[in-house]
Amino acid sequence: AALRARAGATARDAVLAATHPAMFNGKARRCFDRLAARVRLTRFGGECYNYCLLAHGLIDIVIEDDLQPHDVLPLVPIVRGAGGVISDIAGNTPRGGMVIAAANQQLHQEALRAMGG
Repeated sequence: AALRARAGATARDAVLAATHPAMFNGKARRCFDRLAARVRLTRFGGECYNYCLLAHGLIDIVIEDDLQPHDVLPLVPIVRGAGGVISDIAGNTPRGGMVIAAANQQLHQEALRAMGG
């Protein structure tokens, strides 16, 4: 079966995932915590597997920081192929640094704004 991200997911019912809260410092941590307070559930762990869970429709937002190109570039076609959206904090194709992936465009824009993008 083809992977499909949850096209109708909203922030209120979203599951947010990140590898570990310590990957966010200062302003990024405050922004992440504010976003986490607006979603249904936040989970830590999973690393690159989180992007596959998003593509499978099991979680809705993945945010990570301080990534290298090899950490994220292989995941871009998986997320996009499932109908999800993935970018860096500026909204461009991620090449490392902070990465925001979401199940749909609305969630992605909301997460970008929340993280200061």
